[in-house]
Amino acid sequence: MQPKFYWVFICLGLTLSVVRAQELFLFTYPASNVPKNALVLRGMNSFFNRTADNTVSYHFMPELEYGITKNWMIVTNGFLSNEDNRVNLEGGSFFTQYRFYAHDMPQKHFRMAAWSRIALNTAKIHQEEIELNGHNSGIRIGLTSTSLLHRTAISGTISYQKAINNFNYVWPQAYGDQSVDYTLSIGHLFLPTQYKSFNQTNVNFMLELLGQTHTLNTKTFIDVSPVLQFIFKSRARLDIAYRRQLYNTLYRTQPNGVILNFQYSLFNLF
Repeated sequence: MQPKFYWVFICLGLTLSVVRAQELFLFTYPASNVPKNALVLRGMNSFFNRTADNTVSYHFMPELEYGITKNWMIVTNGFLSNEDNRVNLEGGSFFTQYRFYAHDMPQKHFRMAAWSRIALNTAKIHQEEIELNGHNSGIRIGLTSTSLLHRTAISGTISYQKAINNFNYVWPQAYGDQSVDYTLSIGHLFLPTQYKSFNQTNVNFMLELLGQTHTLNTKTFIDVSPVLQFIFKSRARLDIAYRRQLYNTLYRTQPNGVILNFQYSLFNLF
């Protein structure tokens, strides 16, 4: 085992030993949906380092999430970036998730959901990594399982995705256009130690592992992202994250960076 992987297992071990969290992960949706008739307004900002010239790649992804029923939610978002030295609207995606299993008990539950994403993008294709949430056009389908035990949340996903042409930009034949993706997300609720009201600020620490393997040539990357999360008055949420490449055999132009996310929830709209 390479030395850098020891830090992953150390972090996971420490997190699992004291983990206390909510199911509000940054890079993945848990199997628990947005509540029925609730609308979430979300704005994610990413600042990643371009390895070619050491400049900053900026992406902004405004998003709307809506709970149709307790088991079904839909999400739509847009993609803006500074790839041509100015901020341009490059595309968007539509995501839907259906929770098909729930075993709920007092202070704990286990849930499973199936989901899909369709994305359209006009950006230049500049790397082998397939990323439908901001870079590539294509389709993605997956499964998510999430377990909550008191104040502990663990969520895992497995998915398949296929990239297509970004309109005028053809997917390079040398790149694999299909991949299997997998994630593991773990959370830790630091504060409050005791709930007294919904106005208390929650402070969560999360660790997310994100991986991708191309089916054509088995090229792979694995990233880790620690996330510090603040929840204000049970409605507003702020995420501060750093994503770091741990292992990679793919050509990637922007593997490392900082993510800032803010969102606000509106409940009982109709």
